[in-house]
Parts: sequence; C-alpha cells; structure tokens
Amino acid sequence: MKKMIIIFSLLCLVASYSSSSVAAKIGACQDKVCVDYFKQYKKYAKAGYADAMFTLGELYTYGHGTEVSMKKAQKMYKKAAKYGSIKGQFKAAMNYLNEGEYQNVSSGVSYLKKAARGKSSDAAFLLGVIYTKPDFYEIDLSLSDKWLSKAYESKHKNVLPFVQMLKKKGTFNQKNFPDLWATIGDDLISIDTLEQGQELAQNSPKKSPNKNLQPSQQVKKEQSKMEVITVTYSLHELFTAELASFRHSYPEKGAESTGSSIIGKTCAKSLSCSTTSQGEFDRLAMQLVGKEFITKFRLMSGG
Repeated sequence: MKKMIIIFSLLCLVASYSSSSVAAKIGACQDKVCVDYFKQYKKYAKAGYADAMFTLGELYTYGHGTEVSMKKAQKMYKKAAKYGSIKGQFKAAMNYLNEGEYQNVSSGVSYLKKAARGKSSDAAFLLGVIYTKPDFYEIDLSLSDKWLSKAYESKHKNVLPFVQMLKKKGTFNQKNFPDLWATIGDDLISIDTLEQGQELAQNSPKKSPNKNLQPSQQVKKEQSKMEVITVTYSLHELFTAELASFRHSYPEKGAESTGSSIIGKTCAKSLSCSTTSQGEFDRLAMQLVGKEFITKFRLMSGG
C-alpha cells in the first residue's frame, strides 16, 4: 500500500516540524520482511544513530516486526532525544503528556522544552498553552507569552484561535502577554475580526473565495508561500532508503540528529522528517482546551 507524505521542503532544510504534515503510518506486522527491518533498525540504534532510535520506537509502538511495547518505545524515543533528535524529544513529550499509563506531565514539559529549543513550533505552541492551564500544570503567563511568541513567529496556525479564546476570557492583554501583544499588533489578521471570518467560513463552507480576502483566507495566502511537495512511497521503501542512509553516514554520538543532511538521504525518504499524527496533536489540544478549540482551528484553516 502506498502512503502519501506531504513534505514541506523548507521545513526539511531547517529540520523543523509542522503538525500539518502527514506522518508515514506504521502498522502491526509480523511477516518476515517486517521482522528483518526491525532487526536492522535495532542494530543501527545500538550503533548510535538517532534516527534509527526514533524509528525503532515507532516499531515498538505499533508492533511492526516485534511485539507492541510502549515501555520499550518510550525508552527509544528518550534515547533518540538524548542524541539530539527533535522528533524523539517531541514524541517522548507527547507520550508523557497524553492521558494514560505513562502520563508524567512534569517530564512531558521538560521534553517539550528540549524540542521547542530545537525549533519545533508544535512544542512551542503546546508549552504556551500548558502554562495557561493551572489544572494541568502550573500557570505562568510570562512563559506562555515566551513560547506562544515563538510559535507565532514560526507561523503556527493554532496560535491565533487560541489567543482569541484567551481574549474572550479576558486573559490576553498587553500586561499578561507583552511580547505576543506587540508581535500580533502588526499582523494583518486582527483578533477582533478573526471570529467574523470563522463565522463566514462556517456559514458558507462551499463558497469559492472572493477577491476580498477574509481573515481565514489570509492565513491560506500566507501558507501558500511555502513550497509543498507530494511524494508517494511505500512504507518499506522508506525503511530501505533510511537504512541505506545509515550505511553512508556516521552515528550522531550524542551530538545531534543529522536528519535530512545525511549523505544520500532526502527529507522525502526519511521517517524522522515526518511528523506526529494530527490525531495525536488534536487529542492533547482537546485535553487542554476542549473540542471548541479544534473546531475553531479547522474553520480558520479551512481543514
């Protein structure tokens, strides 16, 4: 079965990740070929390849070539994170933050910070949200301001609808969010007109865009500046390409993940260049701010 992966070439170059990308999906498989891939990834993970550690974590998560083991999966994500994999840092954080047997919010926030410092806009956004939720972690609006500003500067699509929610609650103002207030003040999309644009999108979902850009359409215009390349590979073709790249490179040795810069490996053929699933991101967002937020985000982005 062919898997469709949407690759943002600019993100590949800067080793950053966006929740709008579609991750290659790994399913359960105990066939000989799947077991063989698992063994190869295990070998390269032991040799110190961060991308191999991350993919091995995925194989443990979904039972591809091995039995499902979330304990072993999280161990590999954390090891990949230690070796500088932003993707590993983010996945370890998501496992700690989502409800379940391994939930540890403090550890999750710690790994989110590592990923956010590595330019993960998803991590920066979630940190900005978490620091406004005293029932989830601890309230610190100065830190929320810091991380939301970074996410906004990275053009994260979720920031504006979240700010709109904060504004309705009376939380978003110049005193509480000085950096974000100053940044958003210069934006073409005002928070006051955002809701109007959402209502227009909701009432006329099938209308063709008119020449006068509404707020939600302005967002699409900004997004269109980023080149989008659609490439189709089978899952095992991705495995083969990534494993081949390891044979032409050196392990990270604890420094940082080389990602798409490995000799012979393009972002299109790297599982570590794909992102966490939209569903996984949505679940945590809903856990933090409710279903209304996801609805608003999708209306604004036209999703």
